[in-house]
Amino acid sequence: MKSLLNYFKLLISSTILIFVSANVFAQDWVYTVVEGDNLWNLSKQHLDKVTRFEQIRKLNDISDPKLLPPGTRIRIPLKWIRSNSVPAQIHSIDGVSELLRANTQNSQPLHLGSMLYLGDEIRTSNQSTIAIKFADETILTIHENSLVRFDHLSAHGVTGMVDTRLNILKGRTDTKVTPAVGPGSRFEIQTPSAISSVRGTIYRTSVSENGKASNIEVLRGKVAVSGANEQQLVNAGYGTQVVANSPPLPPRPLLAAPLFDTIPKTIEQIKWRVSWSEIQDAVSYRIELANNAKFDTLIWQDVTQYRKTTLPDIPDGNYSLRVRAIDSLGIEGLNQDKQVIINAYPQPPVALKPIDSEVLRGQTPILQWTGSENASNYHLEIATDINFEHIAFDKKGIIETYYKPTALTKNGHYYWRLSSIASDGEQGPTGPIRSYQIKPIPAKVEATVSAEDDGLLVASWRPSLNEYKYKVQIANNKSFTNIVIDELVTKPRLALDPIKGTTRYLRVKSIEEDGYEGPWGTTQSIAPLPDDELNYWPLAIGTIFTLLKVLL
Repeated sequence: MKSLLNYFKLLISSTILIFVSANVFAQDWVYTVVEGDNLWNLSKQHLDKVTRFEQIRKLNDISDPKLLPPGTRIRIPLKWIRSNSVPAQIHSIDGVSELLRANTQNSQPLHLGSMLYLGDEIRTSNQSTIAIKFADETILTIHENSLVRFDHLSAHGVTGMVDTRLNILKGRTDTKVTPAVGPGSRFEIQTPSAISSVRGTIYRTSVSENGKASNIEVLRGKVAVSGANEQQLVNAGYGTQVVANSPPLPPRPLLAAPLFDTIPKTIEQIKWRVSWSEIQDAVSYRIELANNAKFDTLIWQDVTQYRKTTLPDIPDGNYSLRVRAIDSLGIEGLNQDKQVIINAYPQPPVALKPIDSEVLRGQTPILQWTGSENASNYHLEIATDINFEHIAFDKKGIIETYYKPTALTKNGHYYWRLSSIASDGEQGPTGPIRSYQIKPIPAKVEATVSAEDDGLLVASWRPSLNEYKYKVQIANNKSFTNIVIDELVTKPRLALDPIKGTTRYLRVKSIEEDGYEGPWGTTQSIAPLPDDELNYWPLAIGTIFTLLKVLL
């Protein structure tokens, strides 16, 4: 008795939302006669008692109850219409939710197709949503962490008029209410601070965590919100907040729909980061992901203060993505929808060797990569251009995590990429493009030593177009462990003082612009000149020049 008294107190203190329509207050159902109708059959099919036919005749001033011209409109008091209980049904479900039957203590898991009856309660868990279909095809989506009780589920015979009332004790709902077909149609949602009664509209309802306020956002149709003897008309595109025992706030426009930044036609990366435009006055954003464009149930949702978030790791497929802004009152704005395709599995392996842009000399590399989960084999492509318009090598079915393309031995740039193939034959996205270059091994530098007129010795060699610098070494031994000269030169020659005392050894190698050092050339021995030649070499050279001047 005490709980019943509290319930009535709650109803008295609640704010009331009523859909504005001229027919809401009409208590008569108007039936249009079709061929073959008579008052007896009409009463038998639709009314609580067959004997009502005489009352209908008098009420509508019908002289012949057996002769009803098609198109005749017959007015019938709503209280005479037969009422019967009709269950609701779980239309779709994602995640884990519980059902507590009326007058029971134990909960049970909900499943697709489960029937819901008067007094039943539903509790959704984190990242779970349920879509419920009612007798008039109305769809109610109950979002995560919500608690809903079904207070009334009935229909007026086969008239199409359905009376549905439920109580949202906690959480959020989306409602797509089928337009009413008569005055007996009603869809009513009660929260701890409000009651909404609508007839053919799309709107959202949420209850604050403390249960003291409810937000209503109208997306289609219009709703009159009244409380504390004041009323506000909320049109589509507007929302309001209702606090218990207070008048509704003036309707405010729903925040504009954000615009998604560029999303690829097919998302091929796990946990893709999606972003959107900034909306003025937004304090946060809600992003939702569903299996279809109806968004009856969600497979994932997130609320973030940033203009970006990371999508969850989900199977490949076609999905619907939407985002909306949330203002300082928690009123959520208009949706921006986007259809996306995800094809991220099986994930491509990670290329290991050769390192990207590596230069190899005179050899074809062994390409190596990691093993990718869910891959039974791999697809390797090698091209001579980064756009892969000129494919030089293409091979599927590689079981190992390495391969040596022995047929590609020509010098040049190569670009390679990999993709994984699952056991069922599905090929995943291609991985990042890597490159390598094959260059020839520089030839050995063969130096020669000659004496110049000025008495110096000159080591020289044939230049090469690819050579950038040269390293020249002179040592006292053939093993070059006792080096006396070690120089880098940019020209293919090096002048030396005459060697005396002992034999020296010379070798030269090229260094290319990328730093690659070629092989040492043949070691050259430089024998010392005799002492007398060393002493008189400059004098001899001077004498020769003097004689030449005299002769000339």
